[in-house]
Amino acid sequence: MPSWKTVAAVTGLLILGAATLFGVAYANTPIPSEAQAEAVAQESVIYYRDGKTPIARIGMHRESVPISRIPPVVRHAVLAAEDRNFESEHGVSPTGVARALFKTATGGDVQGGSTITQQLARNYYQGLSRDRTVSRKLKEILISIRLDGEREKDEILGLYLNTVSFGRQAYGIQAAARAYFHKDVRRLTASEAAMLAALIQRPGYFVTTGPDTQPQKKALIDRWNYVLNGMVEEGWLSRDERSRQTFPTTKRNWSDVPDTSQAGYLRERVLKELKQLGVSEEMLETGGLRITTTFDKKLQDHTATLVKQMRQEKNLDSDVHFGLAAVDPKTGGVVAAYGGPSFSKQQFDDSFDGKVQPGSSFKPIVLATALDQGISLRTRLDGAYERTINGATFTNDARSENGVYDLTQMTEMSINTAYVDLGQKVGLENVAEMAKKMGIPAGTKDLDSEFTSLPLGTVSVSPVTMASVYSTFAAEGRHSPTHVISQVTDRDGDPVRTELGKTVKKVPNKADEVFSPEVARDATAAMQAVVRSGTGTRASLGARPVAGKTGTTEENKSAWFVGYTPQLSTSVAMWRQGEDGGLKSLQGIGGYDQIYGGTVPADLFQRFMNQALEGEPMEQFGPPGNVGTVAPWAVPKPEPSPTEPPSPTPDPSCTPGVPTPGLPGQPGQPDGDPCVPGAPGPTPGVPPTGPTGPPGGGGVPCDRFGMPLGCDPNTPPSDPPPTWWCDRNPGHPQCAPGGYPGRPRAGTD
Repeated sequence: MPSWKTVAAVTGLLILGAATLFGVAYANTPIPSEAQAEAVAQESVIYYRDGKTPIARIGMHRESVPISRIPPVVRHAVLAAEDRNFESEHGVSPTGVARALFKTATGGDVQGGSTITQQLARNYYQGLSRDRTVSRKLKEILISIRLDGEREKDEILGLYLNTVSFGRQAYGIQAAARAYFHKDVRRLTASEAAMLAALIQRPGYFVTTGPDTQPQKKALIDRWNYVLNGMVEEGWLSRDERSRQTFPTTKRNWSDVPDTSQAGYLRERVLKELKQLGVSEEMLETGGLRITTTFDKKLQDHTATLVKQMRQEKNLDSDVHFGLAAVDPKTGGVVAAYGGPSFSKQQFDDSFDGKVQPGSSFKPIVLATALDQGISLRTRLDGAYERTINGATFTNDARSENGVYDLTQMTEMSINTAYVDLGQKVGLENVAEMAKKMGIPAGTKDLDSEFTSLPLGTVSVSPVTMASVYSTFAAEGRHSPTHVISQVTDRDGDPVRTELGKTVKKVPNKADEVFSPEVARDATAAMQAVVRSGTGTRASLGARPVAGKTGTTEENKSAWFVGYTPQLSTSVAMWRQGEDGGLKSLQGIGGYDQIYGGTVPADLFQRFMNQALEGEPMEQFGPPGNVGTVAPWAVPKPEPSPTEPPSPTPDPSCTPGVPTPGLPGQPGQPDGDPCVPGAPGPTPGVPPTGPTGPPGGGGVPCDRFGMPLGCDPNTPPSDPPPTWWCDRNPGHPQCAPGGYPGRPRAGTD
């Protein structure tokens, strides 16, 4: 038997050897320089254009906050739950380590007895596996000791609070505060902080809702009481405060993002554009991106409210679809767009993906093509009721629309035959090219010069596309591509480098000049006449200048109004979807024999624009440029009859479609507009046209401009009467309530 001296010597050598080995191991186990990817992964947040209000959160729900933003009550609750000796210990608990090593060696739980510093070492730093081995546990212990010696306590606790899991895919205390209580961490109460701290022990098992007798919830309540009692024991909570605590009520859904009917549509639009920018799914889910969109929350919510009101007022069935999109002409940013009744019920986006024929709202593209070629608004074309062009026969809306019209008049009255002819004169290949420059995608079906009917809007486009097209007029000839993202940054506010090798922060706002400001202003003057006295009077914004165009397709399968002010371009479309995916006619619904672009769509446009521009300055359109000359192929003005006095000579200072103070015959009045070429002023002895006298009559009917001389303004010019006539004679039995014909018309308006 060895002597005690020998035993002591051997023991000393073993201790010395162990200490030496520990010292070597300690020296060779530095704090890892990098965090685990999972530990630093952060969710990306999509915001409205204010950059503050979230639309959606994507990926692992984590948002780091500095320790200074985490109130003491929250820190103390976590310490009471996980490590009450955190401030005094040196990274590890000796008794806990001994217990943990014993359990590990005997096949028990390797994680028992871990301090907050050990949990951080295991879950945050790269290089530590999750294997249940003694060597892995020893490495964790060594790193924990080094952490305590080399880092401040607040830094350790801050890292821990920003990475630990709380369930509901929430990592970090800020994400947990949002996930369970929909509030910022700074607003947590003692009871709420204690519940979140209690969750750390078993985040995948505990539940916060349901009956208290449910095992998972009962266990959480027991743990919650343990945390509160620990706070009292450590002097972090008074006994009086403790007695007043009740188990908190949590939200059922993790997110603090309101689940509105439109939120899903907004999210999908942004994800699609991020993909086009080259932002990968992995970057989006883990990179902590901050994405600011162009959407205005108030107006976006307003689209849903307005469409719902319109459905109820007009008694429209669910198979009627609405598209409503508003674009900022200066940037091309989509300010608001109605997606549908609810993303949970209908994933198809009516404003972005709904593609229907725009009808006559396409005509201004033809007008812009003509003006850009130097063809004056004074140019006249044959607008006979029925014409055969390129072997195809076209008609106007009413037989009374049968004459010679200049470009302003044929826009105001939406003369189909004249516009088809104009398309031939300027070249449909040029019209198609102009459409692309103004925002219609190059691959759009039927955007082809082979189709004689192209000026009547036979292509299929979305409401967002048409709002983009008209934004070119509002921006005086410059076109900015539509987009829904204005800025993308990483979590630190720096630019993001995408998979395409591009650096993105501010989304480029590229505006190309499509045509001159003078061309845009002339087109605007013609479209102002549409709203002032043409087919779109119900889109009027009162004293605020507005221009636009109606559109109603053959068989009434879609109806449009697209219009703009200098600040905003907005399109409204409605159509009816069949179960087979095809379109059904809008005839006979909502109390209308037929729905035109000048009815429901114009009403919806007016309501939206009044809300969107409320409080905004009343910007004016620039004066018309009076570009170009009368084309050599123009149809001459009809000669007056021998008894007809010569037409008044327009004042050279006057411009088509713009009121001139002090002159007779102001726009919108029965005696015409002397500033519009070919429009007569008042004639002595001839009663003005308009809703004067009782319905009926029996003389020669008047045309749109009060001709021929001595005509009877109360006699309908056709059966059914045209829209403009019913506007002036709303009480006539052949006109439906609201001033529109009681029976459907053929063609487009």
